[in-house]
Amino acid sequence: MLVTLVALLCNGQLCMEKVVTNSEMSGITMTSCAINAQIGIADWMSKGPYHEWRLQSYKCVAGNYVPKTHA
Repeated sequence: MLVTLVALLCNGQLCMEKVVTNSEMSGITMTSCAINAQIGIADWMSKGPYHEWRLQSYKCVAGNYVPKTHA
């Protein structure tokens, strides 16, 4: 089953959803996503362009996920 890890990131009033990884890219399962998501997101944020953004929330979604944008 395809699993997608999605993070909701905010910088001031601007918030957006970003796909962190999915099982096709990293081999995650729903269980490993639920257990290790915060560690994976922290690592992803520290190495990418979003290191100054704040993690508002995250979710593990079954299947392919298309991020929504938030204002």
